[in-house]
Amino acid sequence: MARFCTLFSGSSGNSTYIGSGSGGILVDAGVSCKAILEALDGRGIDRAGIRALFLTHEHIDHVKGVRVLLKKLFLEERGQLPEGVPTREIAPGVTVQVEEMAVTSFATSHDSLSSCGYTVALPDGRRLAVATDLGHVDDGVHAALRGCDLVLLEANYDEGMLRCGPYPYPLKRRIASDSGHLSNLHSAGEAGRLIAEGTTRVVLGHLSKENNSPLLARETVRSELALAGLREGSDFLLEVAPRSGPGPMTIL
Repeated sequence: MARFCTLFSGSSGNSTYIGSGSGGILVDAGVSCKAILEALDGRGIDRAGIRALFLTHEHIDHVKGVRVLLKKLFLEERGQLPEGVPTREIAPGVTVQVEEMAVTSFATSHDSLSSCGYTVALPDGRRLAVATDLGHVDDGVHAALRGCDLVLLEANYDEGMLRCGPYPYPLKRRIASDSGHLSNLHSAGEAGRLIAEGTTRVVLGHLSKENNSPLLARETVRSELALAGLREGSDFLLEVAPRSGPGPMTIL
């Protein structure tokens, strides 16, 4: 049995919880430690059950709370942490075992020093994935996501809102580039391919506050999937991750 819950998901900060019967992990810590701990408590997640923290890349909306969170969870809660935080760089395709979860990284296209997403495999064969900060979905990303039961998939911006919005032109170009973020329409295209290959749950995440809205993202993706002949409620379930607080706990 797997548990999945976005704690925060948006351009202002990101953190996701994935758990099993023996513990859980966090992917990213892009808000304050206090906010993350409150979100965990609010969803009834045992802090002491967090076994590892995985980071997708170094941008502040993914690492803001790392330093304090590690101290709080591993020092104060457990009373043990060797001098210097134990860290490990995980190359694309490498799998790390955390309790009964097998966590595998895959490379993503984003304007950072190194950017990745993660799939998490459970003993019962179910797989989940976190795939945000995607300038585009290449063959490697799609191969990693194929067959996952649940995918947290970026739907960062609406193309019209970005084009007509207040951002300066260079920033607009960066966001819409192949090393920027994924639009609602491109997210819908990838969601359709994944659902056709077995994915049953899609959670749209990392929405821009200025260039998107939860309703617009959801309706764009749902409409495009409907045009492809896919029916919500029978072929797939669709959610939008809240920006500033925890989403619902999904049990798989």
